[in-house]
Amino acid sequence: MAEATATVTDAEKHAYERQGYIVRERSFSPGECAGIAEACEALLADLEGRKPTASVLSGSHPLNQLADLGVTIKWEREHPDKIRGLEPFAHLDPRFETLAYDPRLTGPSGFICEADAVTLFTEKLHTKRAHTGGEIEVHQDYPYWRPFGPRASRIMTAMLLLDDATLANGCLEVAPGTHRGEVQATRSGLSGIDSLRMDPAKFDERRLVPIEAPAGSVLFFNAFLVHRSGHNRSDQDRRAILFSYQPAGLAHAREFKASGK
Repeated sequence: MAEATATVTDAEKHAYERQGYIVRERSFSPGECAGIAEACEALLADLEGRKPTASVLSGSHPLNQLADLGVTIKWEREHPDKIRGLEPFAHLDPRFETLAYDPRLTGPSGFICEADAVTLFTEKLHTKRAHTGGEIEVHQDYPYWRPFGPRASRIMTAMLLLDDATLANGCLEVAPGTHRGEVQATRSGLSGIDSLRMDPAKFDERRLVPIEAPAGSVLFFNAFLVHRSGHNRSDQDRRAILFSYQPAGLAHAREFKASGK
């Protein structure tokens, strides 16, 4: 199955050129998703027990940087006892590093990166818990990655859904056609990572369309595609792993930061 899904079809290429993303439904089986989710929950439980007394704010986002583990924990703004996300985290468990190089993920990612081979740039675990998972405001990834230099424009993301994603539980919403390299206006007068959010007064959010897809599906998109996700107002968690890739031969973001280059 992995070999069969590593190649991007002509239909997928045309769809990507037109709309800026590829959706592959059920690339991973229910059993695979259950195993990955179990490993994620074990990691989350361990890190929740390590939470320091106080968090650091980056804009309005409470964070904890666990330097000994090389991971940043982002907490929900309205529910600061619940983890919103981890980044990076694959180095904490070899099962995640193995998953990151599954051809079902790297094959289409190489097409979007315009590279024969890819390597990880960073990876995030998003955990939108039932009823408490908060929104992620409209943004592009490129402004967050611009400090890493020319590579930023070639970084892309493969989002693996571990649960069914619906509008009710905060699925990804994207603006088709915004992937062509235009940098959107960001907010002014804000601090920290809030300043990298897009200015809603300068973008018509009615262009956003929801990507509802079953567990095991993978969404592929580049650094410029405008996207957001809403609150989880459902009884179901919406967990996902976002593997961000770059052309092979470049250092992981964690190593790049450690070297100061």
